[in-house]
Amino acid sequence: MTRDPSPKGIGGAVGWPIAIALAAAMLAGIFAGYNQAAVENGGEPLPAWLGPLVGIGFCAIAGAFYLRAYGAVWRQRSPRKRRYWLALGVAALVGALIGVWSMADSDTPVAEVAMIADGPVSPGFAIGASLLWLLGLAVSMILYHRAIDDHEERAWLWASLAGWYSFVFPAPVWWMLHRADLAPPVDAMALFLLSLVVNAVIYLWMKFRR
Repeated sequence: MTRDPSPKGIGGAVGWPIAIALAAAMLAGIFAGYNQAAVENGGEPLPAWLGPLVGIGFCAIAGAFYLRAYGAVWRQRSPRKRRYWLALGVAALVGALIGVWSMADSDTPVAEVAMIADGPVSPGFAIGASLLWLLGLAVSMILYHRAIDDHEERAWLWASLAGWYSFVFPAPVWWMLHRADLAPPVDAMALFLLSLVVNAVIYLWMKFRR
């Protein structure tokens, strides 16, 4: 087995993008908090588009420094591993962008953002986030399926099937009980999150079990 000649390891290559995304989210939180304070004090809030622009600009600048420092680490990886991590990176980037944009688009304090995830949003954010989700998921899934081996593909297929079952079993039951006024209206996001949790649990179990 050959050793990685680069002084920088995969830990930093993976960890720094996470740190950059967290820093961008903090910037968006500061922006949202400032705007909320300005509104409460009768001042003029900053334009809504400025928050996402600052977050994207920060990510672009930090990303350039990151590539300069860690480009060699990724070039030493096999094409399959590069596609694998690129797929995860695209998915994480899409999630970070939607999260940053959501906080900048919200009129509520940052501490309350997670509590009103089903609140109203602006049309621009709704369209942009939907496009980011669709395109980002499509690109990351194509890269992911081109990179995984047979073992991981089997784990993913079983996890996907379990996630589907976790939706198809409770959804019609909930819908029928609601029609009889025995349950609240069907919450699509609750079912979506349930399927994601089941998918993740089965995937991790199938992939890492001995």
